[in-house]
Amino acid sequence: MLICPKCKNQVADNSRFCPYCGATVETSAPQADADKTVGVGSQWQNAYAGQQQNQYQQQNQYQQPGQYQQAGQYQQPGQYQQPGQYQQPTMPVAQLETNRSFIKTLLLSLITFGIYGLIVYAHITDDVNLVCTRYDNKKSMNYYLLFFLVGPLTCGIGMIVWMHNICNRIGNELKRRGIAMDFSASTFWLWNVLGSLIIVGPFIFAYKFFKAVNTLNDSFNRIG
Repeated sequence: MLICPKCKNQVADNSRFCPYCGATVETSAPQADADKTVGVGSQWQNAYAGQQQNQYQQQNQYQQPGQYQQAGQYQQPGQYQQPGQYQQPTMPVAQLETNRSFIKTLLLSLITFGIYGLIVYAHITDDVNLVCTRYDNKKSMNYYLLFFLVGPLTCGIGMIVWMHNICNRIGNELKRRGIAMDFSASTFWLWNVLGSLIIVGPFIFAYKFFKAVNTLNDSFNRIG
């Protein structure tokens, strides 16, 4: 039942006008319907908000530190590790040649008027510097500079000193690596200098020299 706002008499719920005084009666049904509509809308909003929150939690539950990483960001072995746990790669930075042949170098040097031999010794110098410098803190002179400038200016003395030093470096590095090979600066003086008296001495030294360099490069390629 409704109450007439003017005469205060009871009026039927479906009446728009008061039968007693004719005043317009305001029904609360629309308001009630509106309340119901609002209530239903709030329920849908709450349900939608809860669903969004659940989805957000599911998306982020694996993103806690140390639990989940995006695709493509997984740690590669030996790379991005925790501080203090990084390990240097055991493989060397370059693969050095291990099959240099003295006979091949000699023959091609004769054909190319010494150019091939010049290139080979220049590469050997670079190899020795790469393998040995980090341990003995020395560096052999560039062979091109030695051959074209220092050697002629010193009347060949610079070449002798250079060969003495590089043979000594090779021998020391072989010993440091535990390689049982008898090679040092003494090998140079014994076979290349004194051995020249028997003609074949320099050839024997060159063979030993190439073998020592190949052995050293092979060790570097395997263990760095």
